[in-house]
Amino acid sequence: MRRFLLALCAFVAMTGAAAQDYPSKAVKIVVPFAPGAGNDTLGRLTAEYLTPRLGQPVVVENKAGAGSQIGIDFVAKSPPDGYTLVWAASDGITILPAVKPNMPYRVPEDFTFIARIVQIPFVIAVNPDLPIKNVADLIAYAKANPGKVKYGTSGIGGGPHMGSALIEKAAGVEMLHIPYSGVAPALNALLGKSIDIALITPPTVKPHTDAGAFRAIATTGTERHPLFPDLPTLQESGLPNYGVASWNALAAPAGTPKDVIAKLNAVVNEAAKSPDLQSKTQALGVRAQGSTPEQLDQLLKSEIRRWGEVIANAKITPQ
Repeated sequence: MRRFLLALCAFVAMTGAAAQDYPSKAVKIVVPFAPGAGNDTLGRLTAEYLTPRLGQPVVVENKAGAGSQIGIDFVAKSPPDGYTLVWAASDGITILPAVKPNMPYRVPEDFTFIARIVQIPFVIAVNPDLPIKNVADLIAYAKANPGKVKYGTSGIGGGPHMGSALIEKAAGVEMLHIPYSGVAPALNALLGKSIDIALITPPTVKPHTDAGAFRAIATTGTERHPLFPDLPTLQESGLPNYGVASWNALAAPAGTPKDVIAKLNAVVNEAAKSPDLQSKTQALGVRAQGSTPEQLDQLLKSEIRRWGEVIANAKITPQ
C-alpha cells in the first residue's frame, strides 16, 4: 500500500509538472475539413494567433471526411496531453450524433471542451423570381403551397438543414428538403433556380445578393450581421424565439489535464479579444468570441437538447 501511495504521488507530481511546462513542443490542431474551406481558413488563422501566445508552433493538419467525423474521431482517440486538439464545428459535435447511428465518438464524454472561438449565422437567400421579399412573404407563400417550397442544404444533419427545419417548426409551415453533397452544389442549385431558398453563410452569399442573383430576406442570428446591417434577423421578422448560428470551438481528448485546459482557454480568449484578429474574422463574415469551458459546456447541452427536439419534430431519418 505504501509503495502504491508513493507511486500515485509521483504520478500526480509528474502530471502537475508536465502541465506547468506545457507546451514543450508543437501543438497540432486537427481541422476535420478539406484545405481551403472556410473552416480551414479560420482554423489556420486561430493557429497563427495562438503560436506566439503559447511559445511553440501551432500547426494545422487536415483530416476531412464523413461530415467531419474522421478528424473529430482521430482527436477523440489521441493521447490526452494537450498536443492534439480539434477545430470542432457545431454540426459535427451537436447535430451529427443525433442524426447518425453508430457514431465513432461520444459527445460530450470523449472530449474536454476548451473554448468557443467564432460563430456565424446564416442568410436566408431566395430565388428572386418568387414573390418573397421578406419573412412574412415566405411564411404566407409556404402556407399557400404546403410541401412545395424547396429548400436546399449542404446535407442531412448540417447547420442549414437544422436551421431550415427550425424555421418550419417556428412558423408552422411545411417545406421540401433537397439535400446536396455540400455547400457549393446547394449554392449552384439556387443559382440555377432549381430550389427556392437556402440558408447560406454571409460571406458566401454576399457577392450573389449584391449581383441580384439572390434576394436576402433575413439572417438567422440573434443580432444583425455586419455584412448585412440593413437585413433584419428572424427574431425581428416575427419569429421571436429563433436564433441559429454555426460555431467553432477548440476541444481536446477527454482526460486532458485541467491545468493544460486552463492555459489553452486563457490564450484562446486572449487571442479572440485581439483587435487584429477581430478585424480579420469580421472581414471573413464571422465574429471572434471566446468563452469559458463551462459556458461552452452549457451551449453544448442546450444545443444537443434543442436539435434532438427538432429532429424528432421534423421526423428526420438517421443516415
